[in-house]
Amino acid sequence: MSRDLILKKIRSAKPDKMDLPVLNVHRFKTESNVKETFAKNIESVGGKICTVTSKSEVLMRIKTTFPDVKEVVSCVEGVDIGTVALDKKTSAKELEKLDLALLEGQCGVAENGAVWISDKNMFHRSIPFITSHLVLILSQEHLVENMHEACERIAHCDDGYGVFISGPSKTADIEQSLVIGAQAALSLTVYIISNS
Repeated sequence: MSRDLILKKIRSAKPDKMDLPVLNVHRFKTESNVKETFAKNIESVGGKICTVTSKSEVLMRIKTTFPDVKEVVSCVEGVDIGTVALDKKTSAKELEKLDLALLEGQCGVAENGAVWISDKNMFHRSIPFITSHLVLILSQEHLVENMHEACERIAHCDDGYGVFISGPSKTADIEQSLVIGAQAALSLTVYIISNS
């Protein structure tokens, strides 16, 4: 009874909807090198970055960087290294021993080293968080300078779910000591596919 009363009061006190402000994202442009800034910020949050020229080079590097992984999921077309078959019915329980996951990023943000990944490029939302090691593959042309540009780019996508990921999981709230891999992936590697 009191729950219904509380919800009724909340609904009646709802503020009017307001339109989002119109921003001129070009105001925030700088002369910085987007790729260099992105790489610096990925490394500053504990991630690794590699520039490659093709997905076949990614495949070769992964085999040498992660030689001992057994449970692997690849949601990247052209990087067929997966050992775990995925479909819409795969449960998080079936993925709990995942060693390595490869996902394709749709947008990389230079100012904070974040990469946007959506549910269109993964079968299960838990994949980037349940795996021990996460590899994101991103085309250089999908790098943007700041979050304003990133939000503008993804605003019209019809993704059901998406997330910005920046670096491996970490925390520094316990005794002010940095712990990598606290709640999710122990490592993050971003491969930028560049033609230059």
